[in-house]
Amino acid sequence: MSKTFFAEMLTRSEFDRANKRLEISLCNATGERQTISISAAVAETLSSVLADHFQSHGTFGDLTKIPDNYAVGHGRHEPVVMLRFENEPAYGLTADQALDLGEALIDEVEAMTKVKYPARQ
Repeated sequence: MSKTFFAEMLTRSEFDRANKRLEISLCNATGERQTISISAAVAETLSSVLADHFQSHGTFGDLTKIPDNYAVGHGRHEPVVMLRFENEPAYGLTADQALDLGEALIDEVEAMTKVKYPARQ
């Protein structure tokens, strides 16, 4: 039996129309990549398994939600900085909280640029 591949990132997904299969490339923490090709039946089953897991557990470890859009503004009737992701209700931050958040975001971006992540294809 083959060794377990601990996937950390989905790097490519493409539908192979000729063979009617979904090809998915996954990458582990060291940058090794493996590609799997699954049939529609396997994709449907996998989708069902994941949906069942999220309904019963509500979360899946450290899944990261990346918003498609965000907005930053200020309150009309109160002195707060408004921060909204997607169509969710906005967060109101005091000026000090907004400054702290801004500095923390800059610190994280600087730290992230020093880490070597697997290349996405």
